[in-house]
Amino acid sequence: MARRDIARAFGLKTTDRALKTLLASMIEEGKLMRGTNRRYAAPRKLPPVGVIEITGIDGDGDPIGRPVSWGNQEFSPRITVVTTRRDRNPALAIGARALVRLKEIDLNNVEARVMRRLETQSGQVVGVIEKDLAGTRLKAIDRRGPKDIFLSPEVSGTVQPGDVVVAEMGNQRGHGGPSAKISKRLGQVNTPGVIERMLCAELGIPTEFPSDVNAAAKKAVIPRVKGRVDLQSLPLVTIDDADAKDFDDAVWATQDPDPDNPGGWRLVVAIADVAAYVKPGDPIDQEARRRGNSVYLPRLVVPMLPEALCNGWCSLKENETRACLAAHIWIARDGSILRHRFERALMKSTARLTYAAVQAAREGTPDTTTRPILQEINSLYGAYSSLKGSRTARKTLDFDLPERKIIFNDSEDVQEISIRPRYESHRLIEEFMIAANVAAAEVLSNANAPCMFRVHDQPPLDKLEILRSYLRGLGYKLSRSRRLTPQHFQQILNKTKGSEHEEAVAMTILQAQSQAEYSPKNIGHFGLNLQHYAHFTSPIRRYADLLVHRSLIRNLHLGTDGLLDQDSANFSVTAADISATERRAVRAERSANDRYKTLFMADKRGAEFAAKVTGVTRFGLFITINGIGAEGLIPMRVLSHQLEERVFHDTEGLLLTARKSGVSFGIGHQVSVRLDEADTITGGLTFSLAAFDPPKVTNSRIGSRRRYRR
Repeated sequence: MARRDIARAFGLKTTDRALKTLLASMIEEGKLMRGTNRRYAAPRKLPPVGVIEITGIDGDGDPIGRPVSWGNQEFSPRITVVTTRRDRNPALAIGARALVRLKEIDLNNVEARVMRRLETQSGQVVGVIEKDLAGTRLKAIDRRGPKDIFLSPEVSGTVQPGDVVVAEMGNQRGHGGPSAKISKRLGQVNTPGVIERMLCAELGIPTEFPSDVNAAAKKAVIPRVKGRVDLQSLPLVTIDDADAKDFDDAVWATQDPDPDNPGGWRLVVAIADVAAYVKPGDPIDQEARRRGNSVYLPRLVVPMLPEALCNGWCSLKENETRACLAAHIWIARDGSILRHRFERALMKSTARLTYAAVQAAREGTPDTTTRPILQEINSLYGAYSSLKGSRTARKTLDFDLPERKIIFNDSEDVQEISIRPRYESHRLIEEFMIAANVAAAEVLSNANAPCMFRVHDQPPLDKLEILRSYLRGLGYKLSRSRRLTPQHFQQILNKTKGSEHEEAVAMTILQAQSQAEYSPKNIGHFGLNLQHYAHFTSPIRRYADLLVHRSLIRNLHLGTDGLLDQDSANFSVTAADISATERRAVRAERSANDRYKTLFMADKRGAEFAAKVTGVTRFGLFITINGIGAEGLIPMRVLSHQLEERVFHDTEGLLLTARKSGVSFGIGHQVSVRLDEADTITGGLTFSLAAFDPPKVTNSRIGSRRRYRR
């Protein structure tokens, strides 16, 4: 961010003395960092440790790499692995992965020191076999991976084109490129389930549990009743998607009979007591921490816990006694939380409900499952109504972007890509879970006990200035207040509701936000506008929740299986690890969806589609196909060729502009595109313009910059 951009953001001139004082103050407070050429940037949250993959060797012979999972598009530094004389291990090869300690040198360079190599990934590349006259080569599924990988002659006859394999990178180079040897075959590229297996292999997501972990899980039994409250007569219900396999939360609500709380509610959120089965430091716990979280892919769920627990004893199945950690929450009429209490209990789910069935019952068409418990369902909506009012008053940041679902036919091909239904019943459960998460965080914060907070920082300044420029081009104004609130963004989202810019503006505002993460240090949650927030409600699939459960157990004296001193002492490292595994899971889920969308589009080369520009970069336009949601790129070279002139990237206005013809492309613009290429190996779609009517560029200038209008 340039000095003039910061001056503009605060209504100052670059010559004002106040600007110099402001910059010095922000740097001292850690809100800004100095770059090169009189430029500044928001401090980046470089994790203390992270996983990197080696992508090359620099001129000094030092390995250079890229971040795995913890990186993002805005933060793509050069990572150089520094070795010392004490390092006796051989240098990391291309494709190798390692856990490293990170140190930021400047805006563009990060120094990494190896803590340990990741043996399961060391020197590995996942790719698809290709054969031609030049020989047998491996095409990496990662577009940023090594190019032109040749296989040794002795194995070329044992593989077929289309085989997905894991290969070990060698030090020798053949035919001008690096060589590799096959270590594992995953199947043919178009075989059902192979996409999931190759992504797990590529990202280092473990799909098999060690034998001792499975054995320990199978020995689990229902915990002793002693020390637990009996809630089995309470008509708790689970509400999930129709295809859900594990159920870790159950809810119940009733009007509060307390005359001091007129119109108020009592809510119970019962969460599977995973801590009763997963003890600190045991084999299951070690494996759960290594995984960090469950991963949900279209054809595969990679659980954090073995099946005997996640689908068995820790799943709140209908009419089966289960151990739980229950949060009792008293809610006022206006949705404010009056008090809360936690206890370990035994429960029995009255019914396994789906979001669609609950919504239908609420709208007057109950089925055989929901009809007998209509009163309980109405009470749930009553408590939800109060909490919803509190959320509105709190002025949170609410994105309501469509979520797409991939539907397969009987032949396991992609039949349809549809928008997943979004019901009020979804929001009901979300509000209940937020209430329980807040209650857990408040208990631990008030007791000054260790807590793995779910934190969300304010948006960084450099992203905000880009966002302001984009919104200004559409006629919207984002406040230049020094301290923005979620409401500043929500006002713009409300103004665009129902307009052609609605989804594009929502996506751009979302991209300008900081990334939520786990931390033992509480800085609050900006998006939810909450001072205390932690994840408590899904210990089956998130290790952070299990740590919160253990801290509650220890602090509230609910058992002997609470948090250990050594575990709380390592919270900072654990937070970095599980934040990284969460980002790894998100990357896997997005990559899988992208590849299935590419498969769906593969036989449509040459076809034309209506699309919307969703991203503007110096190398082209990112577009999303209307309805389908498939994403792809119109490369800059293709745009320049089609427009017969050079196209310029305007970073301030988030535009690509052809100045001679006077046309520009920006986020939210509708374009007609033609599919040129569908790469089913990398999941990439490449388009060109079919027909378009882009906005014109005005001839007015301010300084040396053109001003654009739609």
